[in-house]
Amino acid sequence: MKRFVFRLESVLRWRRSRFELEQNRLRELTAEHDRIRLRLRALEEEQHRQESELLSSGVLSGAELAALEAWRLRQRAERERCRRALRELERGLAQQRERMLEARRQLRLLETLKERRYAEWEAEATREMEALAAECHLARLRRGPGGGTKEGPVSS
Repeated sequence: MKRFVFRLESVLRWRRSRFELEQNRLRELTAEHDRIRLRLRALEEEQHRQESELLSSGVLSGAELAALEAWRLRQRAERERCRRALRELERGLAQQRERMLEARRQLRLLETLKERRYAEWEAEATREMEALAAECHLARLRRGPGGGTKEGPVSS
């Protein structure tokens, strides 16, 4: 019996590596999304903390108020950059999920085909073994009752 060979094995390996590549890219984008969300949360917490400290400190001079306003504007701009980056990443994540799902679907199709071909090969191998066993049995029966040769009977 010849051994099982899946002719599309190289395509299967390529699809598996493509799926893993898409999966890794999704993980990277998710990590970047999480990093930016944490940065945005830290900015918001810092603003609340600074405002609380300034309000509890009492009277502020004009220079302190001007510095506070400049700081608030920088914070607002940074938070808006983070929000824009999050929106872009969310679109990218949705697209990447689709690419990963498609790669997984294509991989699974080939894996299913390989499994089906292996089952067919296995069934054929079983039929061949059964045919060979039947042939051996018939040959023994044809040789006669002793089933032997000049050297003596053949033991089973």
